[in-house]
Amino acid sequence: MRTIIRFAAPLALLFLCACAVQPAAGPAAPPAAAAAPEITPDVPAMTEAEILSGLNMLVNDTEPGSDLYASRRAALAAAANSTTLSRELRWPLAQVLAFTPPQLRQRWEQRQKAQDDAATLYAENPPENLALLNGARVVRRLGPALYLVRLGSDDSVLLNTTRRRKNGARLKGVYAAERQRPQPDKAKGDLVDELADQPRVFDEISKQEAKRRESLRAPALAQLRSLQNQGRETDRAVAADLSRLDTMTRDINAVISPALLPQGPRPAPAGFIRKVKRMAKTYSRGQYYRYALPITGKPQVDAALMTYLEERRADVQGLLKATGVGRGRSRANADRIAFTAYTASPRHLSIRFEEFRDTGGAHPNTAYASFVFDTDRQARLGLKDIFRDTPAALAVLSDLALRRMEMVLDGTMFPEGLAPKIENFDVFVLDGADMVFTFPPYQVASYAQGAQVLRVPLCHPRLMPLLRPEFLAALAAD
Repeated sequence: MRTIIRFAAPLALLFLCACAVQPAAGPAAPPAAAAAPEITPDVPAMTEAEILSGLNMLVNDTEPGSDLYASRRAALAAAANSTTLSRELRWPLAQVLAFTPPQLRQRWEQRQKAQDDAATLYAENPPENLALLNGARVVRRLGPALYLVRLGSDDSVLLNTTRRRKNGARLKGVYAAERQRPQPDKAKGDLVDELADQPRVFDEISKQEAKRRESLRAPALAQLRSLQNQGRETDRAVAADLSRLDTMTRDINAVISPALLPQGPRPAPAGFIRKVKRMAKTYSRGQYYRYALPITGKPQVDAALMTYLEERRADVQGLLKATGVGRGRSRANADRIAFTAYTASPRHLSIRFEEFRDTGGAHPNTAYASFVFDTDRQARLGLKDIFRDTPAALAVLSDLALRRMEMVLDGTMFPEGLAPKIENFDVFVLDGADMVFTFPPYQVASYAQGAQVLRVPLCHPRLMPLLRPEFLAALAAD
């Protein structure tokens, strides 16, 4: 024990000496997590110029609901909480981040499935008009139980019945089921036209049998009505989604457009148009023309508009000369033209004519014509006067139009009507900071789909660099 103590004493002395030469230790350092944060200025993740550009790309050049839309919106979210963000940008940024993009592709797929299911169900349960022969007239007896019958549409059919019928008698309270026509057999060399020319044959059935057949088809009819309702609901949902998307887009562009594309004040159309002249003449009840002509007081502008309507009137008069004029002597030939005026600056006036012509066909035809004027120069502007690279601008417009019509029409559009050709985009107006293109029926869709419209902001990220400097200068003029 003494030996251990004797050995430990020098070690203790050495330890005390070492402590004597060290500086006094301060209090223990706090954990890293509890350290006071370093004060740095609040700098947004994006500059305001980058935010403007990002908003422009998102609302004007990104397909809603796509992965690219989600990534671009996520990039903008980084600047949303910055306290240095200006009030002018805070509102549109908040609107974009709160907006739920529509899932139009899923809606169209649901609608297509409902249509396919309805077509299959209809094919499996074809309709039967068991009362089709009511009111038909018996022409003559062809056999012991076979009669030739003429329908109200003057079509002749055969009726197989056990009841005695008189020639010339009208059928009342008769229920009859049509026999299914034989299908062509290619192995036998049957021709479709020859089978179609065979007369339709009906077998008279009892009222009880008619009710039984109707009850058997009732579930299928109910399901068909349900599928039709689904289609109508989808159409309404698509229209509501598009309206919501368009409202958001226009609201955002109203804020960011002045910052991206300086523009002068936008006067009302009444500031350009002094009066409206009525041009009309009636030849008969169904033969007339009625036109509305805006008068601006600018000689060259008024001459261009008058020339357009005069050519239209001459065309109508030529048709009347060819078909005959007067009551009861020829088919209808009505021509009506109205206009809508738009402005983009104190120098830019646009007129869009809507042409409605009825020549007695299956339905009237609607067409459009437009005029865009620089009223200071009294010059009509085309795409080549607005864009310095017209082919490049047409390529962008075609891409935007295809994207829009895929959302509006799904697979029922005609893509050739949106090809990057100047004749496909020649009907347009300048409405404030937007270009508005109109596509008449049959250009991009069927007549039933009506006319289609494409609205493109002049500040569009792919179009703005293509604008001519002289056009920009005129647009920003006071």
